[in-house]
Amino acid sequence: RILGAQEKILELEEQLFEQLVLGLADYIQPIQHNAHLIARIDCLLSFAKVAQKNNYCRPQIDDSLVLDVRQGRHPVIEQQMALDEAYVPNDVYLDNEEQQILMITGPNMAGKSALLRQTALISLMAQMGSFVPAQSARLGLVDKVFTRVGASDNISSGESTFMVEMNETASIMNNISDRSIILLDEIGRGTSTYDGISIAWSIAEFLHSNGVARPKTLFATHYHELNELANKFSRIKNFNIATREVGQKVIFLRKLVPGGSEHSFGIHVAKMAGMPRSIVERAAHILTQLEQKFIDNGEAASADGIRADKPQTQNISTESIQLSIFETVDPTAGKIKEALLDLDLNSMTPIDCMMKLNELRKFLEE
Repeated sequence: RILGAQEKILELEEQLFEQLVLGLADYIQPIQHNAHLIARIDCLLSFAKVAQKNNYCRPQIDDSLVLDVRQGRHPVIEQQMALDEAYVPNDVYLDNEEQQILMITGPNMAGKSALLRQTALISLMAQMGSFVPAQSARLGLVDKVFTRVGASDNISSGESTFMVEMNETASIMNNISDRSIILLDEIGRGTSTYDGISIAWSIAEFLHSNGVARPKTLFATHYHELNELANKFSRIKNFNIATREVGQKVIFLRKLVPGGSEHSFGIHVAKMAGMPRSIVERAAHILTQLEQKFIDNGEAASADGIRADKPQTQNISTESIQLSIFETVDPTAGKIKEALLDLDLNSMTPIDCMMKLNELRKFLEE
């Protein structure tokens, strides 16, 4: 009986459901219309409640190529902070004529990535019809928001972290427009220092001078050498996330200020993370040796100059400088130079010269 009753219940439910569907068939369009209106009202009501609760402002959307956010905040991070903490707001201004690219430097954990993400979120929220977490915001219409942040590999496709980074960056470079916003976080960190700086430098130059588009760009990096770009290109501006050193501690002020930074405070961050004291002290000692060799010799220090001393109990230098990267000799150019110097031009015929030039050209193509 119980099994039979269960079957009858299911059968009755199916009949009732079919009758309901048939009865509503003539009212599908008005039902869908009402559902659409209710969904829109629900969305707008959610926007309004969040905006009122969190003190959002109404953004100004226009056809300009300007992004001007005053006292902007990250809508997610500020909700996760402790009650006695306040999110530090920041101003971000970008346009296509005078301030197209912000080269942002600063220590680890200072807030560079959060600034990039909050700018993207504010742009998206404004364009979808929401109020935004800022004191004021004026934004020209945006067609694409490109991001190259984070670091992960693609094991299934056999792609390394750096290959994934380059694939994503290449896709960005091939699809830019004047109305695009680009967020680049530590481009080039997945390879050697020389290669990384070269790639990051070249990308910044391309974004500034490609002749096709001038996308608004936030470029966060630890390569302080890139600060030199502001002296060469009119629309690249240097900014940094402010910090303050108090004794042996670093206080993150979380404020975006004009000018480049010369420190990354990586050893300080390692200490804050609970790295064993012996490692931190040894790292500080090695850093001092590398910097001293750079000052004494005027050239980049190498591992050969590091003395295998026992860990030293010395303080981290508060006036240390960031190691710079200097030009190196291209091995290919060096081989060509040697080949040219070995030539006896006085004994060569014009045909011999042409054959030698062709040989060198093939060498370059390889």
